[in-house]
Amino acid sequence: MKLPINASSRSATIKVAIIAVLTLVLLIPLGMIEGVIVDRQQNESVATADIRTSWGGDQAVTGPVLRLTYEIENKVVYGMPYAEERAVHLLADELIVDAVVDTDVRYRGIHEVPVFSAEVGIKGKVDLSELARLGIEAEQVRWNDATLFIGVSDPKSISRIPVVNAGGTSVDFVASRDGIAGLASELSAPLGKTLADGQWGSELDLDISLALKGSGSLLFLPLAENAAVTMSADWASPSFTGRQLPATREIREDGFDAAWNVTSLGRLLPTAWVGDHAAQHGAADDAFGARFMQPVGLYQLIDRATKYAVLIVGLTFVAYFLMEVVASLRLHPLQYLLVGLANTLFYLLLLSLSEHTGFDLAYAISALASAALIAGYSAAILLRRAQVAVMAGVLTGLYTFLYLTLKAENYALLAGSIGLWVVLASVMYLTRRINWYAAGSGGQKQANVD
Repeated sequence: MKLPINASSRSATIKVAIIAVLTLVLLIPLGMIEGVIVDRQQNESVATADIRTSWGGDQAVTGPVLRLTYEIENKVVYGMPYAEERAVHLLADELIVDAVVDTDVRYRGIHEVPVFSAEVGIKGKVDLSELARLGIEAEQVRWNDATLFIGVSDPKSISRIPVVNAGGTSVDFVASRDGIAGLASELSAPLGKTLADGQWGSELDLDISLALKGSGSLLFLPLAENAAVTMSADWASPSFTGRQLPATREIREDGFDAAWNVTSLGRLLPTAWVGDHAAQHGAADDAFGARFMQPVGLYQLIDRATKYAVLIVGLTFVAYFLMEVVASLRLHPLQYLLVGLANTLFYLLLLSLSEHTGFDLAYAISALASAALIAGYSAAILLRRAQVAVMAGVLTGLYTFLYLTLKAENYALLAGSIGLWVVLASVMYLTRRINWYAAGSGGQKQANVD
């Protein structure tokens, strides 16, 4: 005998409410798994910081800046003359910077961090006639104190002593004792033996060779009237950053090439100035370059996957519930809970395996393990093989959809939104003729739980 319509409706409503409660209950183990992900991310951050400390961190190359000291005669209040020493700073008129970057991976335990080694060549010309425009005469300049400065944000990671060929003479850079206020100027080269009175009003040719290591980003602040910067690297996923974007770039599977062209028009710091200039302290904001980072980190991918956990569990429950309605089955809430836990276990398997095998292989193994577990259990609780095949197909579709959504780095939100629309449309279409008031009637068969 069929149950009254109100009793049948009440039965289906109660089952839906139970499924909703079970879905919420499964948020507890999912939250615990997310806590494990956060803990592993912290361990990765510690390993990354350790490697960056040992190998080198973000690198920014600044300069070059030529500093000359000169004397002017001044008088005290009582008319006694004295010599006042001042400093004038000159930037290059033309500057060409070329960087060739080789990337590698360093490990701390199971964690890996991308690092790089860069060979940087800097060529330019400094116009010494700028001194005359500032009203400085040749006899005022103390040529023996001439110093060329360049800045490297992490100088301990320099691979070899940098060298500058200035006017045909090679000079080694040393650690700077008195830098330029507000500008990165950790390295200095004494050019006193290179410059002489005979070079007054001429151009000083510079050719700097620099080899350094680092991780994270490689930036440049080429201080010149006109500068051209090129960078070539064997890193296929760069992130161009800083005040300037590349004028041209080519990204390939085996690396990238990028070129910047900058002028002094957008910079407040002049080509030549005496003493300190207010723009010195903000000049570092104009640096630009590339970041060498993983496009999407391992733990970030897994964390994204857990955001879809409720969706995967919920849709699996919906599939079982529709089978109850269509095939006149009656499943116990405990059976729903076991299936939900099997879905939840997928994320823990994914986390633990991916640290050793990589994300793609770990995903395939975890999805296969969870789908096989649920399909095998479904074979015991469902009445027909066709229903088991349907559930296996649903699980395959859900895990495939999740994988494609996670890997669509730039289209993840779009893919997820379209996928949800398709799923909802499919459920609405398949259930359009179901009489929900009659669902759950006494004529339903008891599922086999043996």
